[in-house]
Amino acid sequence: MSKVPWIAFALLLLCAVLFFSNTVSSLPALVASHFDGAGYPTAHMTREFYTKFVFSMGIGFPIAMVAFLTLIYSKANDMKLPNRDYWLAPENIAQTRALLVSHAVWFGCLMVAMVCYVHWLELAAHRAMPPRLSNRWVGMGLLVFFAVTGVWIIRLLRAFRRPPIIT
Repeated sequence: MSKVPWIAFALLLLCAVLFFSNTVSSLPALVASHFDGAGYPTAHMTREFYTKFVFSMGIGFPIAMVAFLTLIYSKANDMKLPNRDYWLAPENIAQTRALLVSHAVWFGCLMVAMVCYVHWLELAAHRAMPPRLSNRWVGMGLLVFFAVTGVWIIRLLRAFRRPPIIT
């Protein structure tokens, strides 16, 4: 299996830790945590709780998800896959497992990036008084996230296409 996804994941996690660590202190003691349709805050949390929350969602959750899926996929013998007879055959199962783990790690990268983006939006919202979240930037971030997720799903499904018949 390629080490590229693991290296990317580790680097993104490191960047996220540095980003969160160096920016949460710039937030006010009471952080706006929920915004209405116009971008104005409707709920708040303490900076200490926000710090724990952003580290949990941006570091802890992606690590836990990747670890869980790696554990599941690296030992799985029976999965619902397209063309499963081929992909779960003894001569192909190691490749199948490696591919699934690789895709899980790439999705973990996407999760880390999305939480960093949301934190960046949170920082930007607090530059105004009162805080105001840009719905345009939220929408664009969600659009990119769902587009990348869609591409990720298509690539995963394409990886399990029916193999060519060799005669």
